[in-house]
Amino acid sequence: MIEDALRYQTQGDDWVKRVAIGGVVLFFGFFIVPLFTFQGYMLEVMRRVLRGETDTPPVWNELDLVDITVDGVRQTVVVLGYALLLGLTLAIPGLLIISGGLGGSEGLLLAGLLVAALLYFIGLLAMAVILPVATGNFVRADSIAAGFDRDVLSSVGTNRTMLMAVVLAFAVNIIVSVGATVLGFTIIGYLAVPFLAFVGQSAMMYIWGRGFADAYEEEYGEPPLASTTAVGGTRRSGPATTGAPSSEDGPSGDGYTDESSRSDDTDTDRFGTSAWDDADDGDSGRR
Repeated sequence: MIEDALRYQTQGDDWVKRVAIGGVVLFFGFFIVPLFTFQGYMLEVMRRVLRGETDTPPVWNELDLVDITVDGVRQTVVVLGYALLLGLTLAIPGLLIISGGLGGSEGLLLAGLLVAALLYFIGLLAMAVILPVATGNFVRADSIAAGFDRDVLSSVGTNRTMLMAVVLAFAVNIIVSVGATVLGFTIIGYLAVPFLAFVGQSAMMYIWGRGFADAYEEEYGEPPLASTTAVGGTRRSGPATTGAPSSEDGPSGDGYTDESSRSDDTDTDRFGTSAWDDADDGDSGRR
């Protein structure tokens, strides 16, 4: 999965041009607006992955730059909403720290510091899971409100497939960070960091998208977005699974005439549970 994610942006004959444009956009991020454009492109990456189109990275000249920039702004609103929530949570021990400092109470001051550190750590872990799910649901519904859907956050956010995707994306982040640190030792290498970051961020969105798509289908019994590709889709298969093959009706149009005949445990397009669960595990989807 990590290898597929890191190779995602190297697909196609024009991948060098695509990565070059992405790196340049990120390089000029100090103008702020390009950062929103960059984030909007990443949302388009996730949107295509949610549709199962994992072999067709978005092409810059086929996108409406205004639209993806606006998408980047809207998604930032979702992120800021959760950042505000985390800040308000940390305000509680902050009051203890202030009270302890003003009142000269070392015990109250120490208690405030410990509670603040604990809440901050828990908050970071929560955000690491919540933000990928919130972003996936924002892309799915194309709505800021969907980024705060508690039902999806609680169901998909606790799904093992989604949690594994979060861990894998974190691993990609570490790999890219190490690579960027090494490149940063030279001037030429430092100039290459934005291009590496573009590939790395695309890989993370790829993993988030695959994890959200599979977890959402497990929980709700339907894919988050309908595929716009030809019959059979383009989503790459995950690790091979074992077990008796399920009977499937032939595809009709872009979908299946009998969706219930598809077995989660033998679907090689699955990102998660079919690779990690026993072959005889039942469908965990919420019907």
